Amino acid sequence: NLGRGLIFTGRHALPDELPAALRASPLRAPRRRRLRVPIDLPSGLLNRASVRALNAAIYRRPRAAAGLVPYDRFFYPLDAIEDWNRIYGRAGFVQFQCVVPAEDAGRGIGRMLDVVSGQGAGSFLAVLKRLGPGGGPLSFPMEGHTLALDIPASPAGVALHRRLVDIALAHGGRIYLAKDAAAPANALQAGYPEHAAFARERLETGAAGRFASAQSERLGL
Repeated sequence: NLGRGLIFTGRHALPDELPAALRASPLRAPRRRRLRVPIDLPSGLLNRASVRALNAAIYRRPRAAAGLVPYDRFFYPLDAIEDWNRIYGRAGFVQFQCVVPAEDAGRGIGRMLDVVSGQGAGSFLAVLKRLGPGGGPLSFPMEGHTLALDIPASPAGVALHRRLVDIALAHGGRIYLAKDAAAPANALQAGYPEHAAFARERLETGAAGRFASAQSERLGL
């Protein structure tokens, strides 16, 4: 069942579509009852078999009817599980996220899913979203689709991450710079053509000598 998933769509509700109790403060998020992962789960518990069972359970659960949904529940579904990262055990995970242009997204993302499936890598969460154009010098979005995967942290997981980066770049995409820990430095130059102008502006304004981070030094910004 490669590529099978659930599709969630939504739009922002208009004021007159809200219940009277919400119209006075429509952006107030209601308190949520949260589940909690109390301990780091044993290493190896998250594997191909367990992920397949979890995905099957989610796929078969009752479908929600159309209606009003609090915005935090729609945009941040993982917030319903506190300390969810402990599912990956003490080793943790690395997250891969890329965007591929619309005209090549089917082929590029299809290759990525084939690679992940072929390696038997278990990802607790895989998210595919459609994006519109970006608006900044190092803006991540472009007209296309973004894929995010959680990959258990290990030498094999880092190697898989690097391979997925290579596929994204080969199809004209880019990686999300907030999730670059396992990506090579050349991923910035290959995916963000404006990086040279951004680095030059930092030098000309003196920002390069005053504002820096481990990321900017590693990526050559």
